[in-house]
Amino acid sequence: MIRYLPRRTYNVLRRYLTSQHSLEVPKPVENRAVNNKPLYDTLVVRSPANTDIEDILNKKQQISVNDEVNCGLFGLDRTDLEDHFTLVTSKCDDLLHQLETSSTDETLELADDLVRNIVSVGDMALFLAQSTSDKREEGRELLKQAEVYMNKLNNSSVIFSALKRLVEDAETWEQMEGESRRAVLMLLVDCKNNGSDQIPEKHTEIQTLIKQVGKEGISFVKETVVPVRIPIEECHDSLLSLPEQDNKIVLSDWADESTSDAIREHAWRNYYKHDPKKEALLHNLLKKRHKLAQATGYNNYAERVLQGSMAGSPAVVKEFIEETHEQIRPAARDEMYEMEKIKYMQSSHFYNKGYHAVSEVVVSPWDTGYIAEDYRKLYIKEESRIIVPHLADFLSVGSVVEQIGVWMEDTFGVTLVAEQPIKGELWHSDVIKLAVEHEKEGLLGLLYLDFYTSDKKRSPPCNHVIRSRTNKQLPISVIECNYTPGNGYRPPHLNVSTFEKLFRELGSAIHIMLGRNKHHQTSASCLSPDMKLISGYLHQNLAQSPTVLNHIMKHHTRTGVLPRVNPVSVQAITNAQLVFRAHEVEQQLAMSAVDLSLHTDFPFSDGRSSTDVYSWNCEKYTHLPYIEDTAPHLRSHQLYTQGGQVYSHLWCKAIANILHKELFVIDPFSRHAGEYFREHFLQHGAGKRPREMVEYLTGTKLTADRLANALVAPIEHASKVAAGFKVFGDGMGGKQWWHRDVSGSPDSALFSRLSSTHPHLVGPEGNLKVPPPFDREGMVRLREQTGRVAVDDETGKVNQQIADS
Repeated sequence: MIRYLPRRTYNVLRRYLTSQHSLEVPKPVENRAVNNKPLYDTLVVRSPANTDIEDILNKKQQISVNDEVNCGLFGLDRTDLEDHFTLVTSKCDDLLHQLETSSTDETLELADDLVRNIVSVGDMALFLAQSTSDKREEGRELLKQAEVYMNKLNNSSVIFSALKRLVEDAETWEQMEGESRRAVLMLLVDCKNNGSDQIPEKHTEIQTLIKQVGKEGISFVKETVVPVRIPIEECHDSLLSLPEQDNKIVLSDWADESTSDAIREHAWRNYYKHDPKKEALLHNLLKKRHKLAQATGYNNYAERVLQGSMAGSPAVVKEFIEETHEQIRPAARDEMYEMEKIKYMQSSHFYNKGYHAVSEVVVSPWDTGYIAEDYRKLYIKEESRIIVPHLADFLSVGSVVEQIGVWMEDTFGVTLVAEQPIKGELWHSDVIKLAVEHEKEGLLGLLYLDFYTSDKKRSPPCNHVIRSRTNKQLPISVIECNYTPGNGYRPPHLNVSTFEKLFRELGSAIHIMLGRNKHHQTSASCLSPDMKLISGYLHQNLAQSPTVLNHIMKHHTRTGVLPRVNPVSVQAITNAQLVFRAHEVEQQLAMSAVDLSLHTDFPFSDGRSSTDVYSWNCEKYTHLPYIEDTAPHLRSHQLYTQGGQVYSHLWCKAIANILHKELFVIDPFSRHAGEYFREHFLQHGAGKRPREMVEYLTGTKLTADRLANALVAPIEHASKVAAGFKVFGDGMGGKQWWHRDVSGSPDSALFSRLSSTHPHLVGPEGNLKVPPPFDREGMVRLREQTGRVAVDDETGKVNQQIADS
């Protein structure tokens, strides 16, 4: 019977027996069935590594390369990328020729094969061009060639003419299934947006505009990441400790983790300083997009990109933003009030003049991230009795991925199996190849994990779809991260935030794998942005579930009984992740409103610039002041990559919250919920209308009020849960924010210093005195009456020396 143990039970038993008694456990029977339909143009050579994923990712074991077979990247049958591109374009030319004379019965299959082949090459080239491998330059050259060929297809009206004949053939159209009809309609929309339905002169004009939009967009994106270089003689003293190059201070970010208020402020002001060059680039991009939208029959660019999305129109997006703002505002106001109290306690006036000191407290954009993260760390430490850096010991990369695989096996019947790579298949020796197998359906696809640090790799985890799932090919995805490799004593590890992001990207990859689509156009990779992110955010919600987190968090040591985090600590960790989230939602709402306004109201009749639009929306949607002569939106590449669709993140998060509450909140490991979610959502990809699919799954209409409530309710609940943890005030129970040095790092000698320098702050038992509650109204009233002053705690009189300073 031991041969039929589930993989999770088998792994636990094997580790215990081998560590305690040096015994071997028979391997469980594996399902090695491979789908009858092979990977298109890809070698299917299955070679299981027979090694735990945890051991591989934690660098305790290496997988040797299979030298018996030679192949190209991702298992391509051509080792040279240029040869592969030549082969693909030759096939596409044949398919294009066949479309001109094909019968209507063959039209969709030929058109879908054509699009699928060239898109797969383009997606692979895009990944390689952005990667850090030796294939980077080769990938860039391949991407240029793919773009040239795509332009050739776009300039041809063959596809549009063939699809038009198919739609006009009533008999054939009636016999087609719903998914096939939707694929045809989506291809026709693409043809319309490319101008294929226009006369040749108009078609050429639209193609020229599309090229100009791409050129302007790439120029803008490049400028968004350009570091700021400040000559040392012009630099504020607080920034002199930052990296220096060629006698200039280099700001590649705005030092948001610095404990110094001065460093954060001046770094933020310089990094986000208004730049006329970026402003001009964005203006040109918006101008070209507006011309393109009007040339293709739309009133504005937002209308163009929202066609076929779940929202459907700019008016629906605007209503969603306004309703969410209305509901989130009270919670965000309370969070800002808490931040003001925290900053008040951190103020140097408190330490220098006693707790009766009064100073103007204004929370600025450079304060919020630092205050929120520091508060979360303190909350976890006090509520769970775990110091935050020690949490990483329970989140080693290998253990996290393996335990996520166990969760997927329980929920979807999907297993992650480490595979031995073929010679030439990988672009870096650190990349891990996983096969995604279903217990009944066999191989679902291949997943490559590129986790560890290398030069110029982007930090946030991201999922690259190399190939979508259709009835002619299995999907291939790459999850790229930038984790620091471990050492001989400690494996590579994550923090709670990076763990959630990794879970989110794995969820997006599984969405691709679990699809059952016939056509490329209806696969999950072709979903609209306000639909594509739902699965990822749902998995992120599951990562915040105490049940899932308690299952996944495991100490990286394997000696004796594996220590785990107690349930109380896990609950504290999950609560901490939702603290100050209302403020973050406000920031996203403001950026969504800016994006929508730029892509609907442009050109502005009153001559406003994009910075004017940003400052107005910042004041309307957030509790933070707009900082003069700054333009943070000019550092946002989303204005190009997600132009008109920045709202999608909040929209998908709201739907993910609804699905989590309806399906997984009681039992995150429920197989019934997992199968139901796949049957009515994941497997359809873009094969059904997005809104109808989600409304059927949730059983409710997706109104703006419903979405806003789903987004706000978990934040309000977390605020109530965390309400017992006060920054200061009554009923603290020893949880005191001011048990910290001004620099922000723990200081065990704080009491001894204060007893000699600030005796009025130290009580008879050696504890700090609890200051009076923060009185914002009194502070404002006193400032209006006397100016910016402080009150002497002994005499109660205004300290004129401080007032003069």
